[in-house]
Amino acid sequence: MRPSNPPLLEWYLSHDQWREEHEALRDRLLELCRMMKWNPANYDYPDWEAHHLAVREKFIPFMRDWLRHLAMERRTVYPVARTAICGGRIGPVSVLEQDERIAGQFYDAYLQAAGRDASPEDALSHLLQVLIIVAEHFRVEEELVMPAAERLMEEIEYSGS
Repeated sequence: MRPSNPPLLEWYLSHDQWREEHEALRDRLLELCRMMKWNPANYDYPDWEAHHLAVREKFIPFMRDWLRHLAMERRTVYPVARTAICGGRIGPVSVLEQDERIAGQFYDAYLQAAGRDASPEDALSHLLQVLIIVAEHFRVEEELVMPAAERLMEEIEYSGS
């Protein structure tokens, strides 16, 4: 097992990759949210099925990539953010960790609903719940974690020059 870097060094080395992945995932999340605004209220039932399949085609890969991204955040971003942002156990990092658990529960519920051939409406309702939680996760990161991360990067780069 290779020795791990101190959290600040690990974060510094992965910051650009984290930021790029975050932005790409946010764009994909926004696309999924736009797809979920589609309202087939005046359409026949088969349109629900087609809509579910179209959203699912993008949703499953998004979740796989988001969960992988979260693993990197737990390892590199959260330890640094926990010390850079006040709040302790009720601070934003704790909220982000809770978001991850809650989104995971709804994602599992979605997979179970889709796996048992639930109605497309039922499956889409679980999918929408996941997207709402993930969107809130991104909002907290962008309003609190990213500004603190950028300030820290500036301080590190300033002290290194």
